[in-house]
Amino acid sequence: MEARRTRRGTAALVLSSGLLALAGCGGGDSPGEAGVGACIDASSQVVGCDDSSATQKLVTDQSEPDAIACVAIGEAPQTEVTVDGTPYCAEDL
Repeated sequence: MEARRTRRGTAALVLSSGLLALAGCGGGDSPGEAGVGACIDASSQVVGCDDSSATQKLVTDQSEPDAIACVAIGEAPQTEVTVDGTPYCAEDL
């Protein structure tokens, strides 16, 4: 009986940890730390992507060693922005 409770407790812990990890990735739907997928306002402050003040979405982290230059042509031109001291390429929403 004790082993069954332990397995259920472990399963619940693993499931809740996984959900928290997914929530941390967020995809930019809620404010938090700057990162690819996050949205920013006109002052380069991280905001929720569904916030009316959101103007751009961060698409690449320019501080990564394999980062390429921001794409300035085409349907979704990117601009380089700095958020919390890190350079990113961002696209308008």
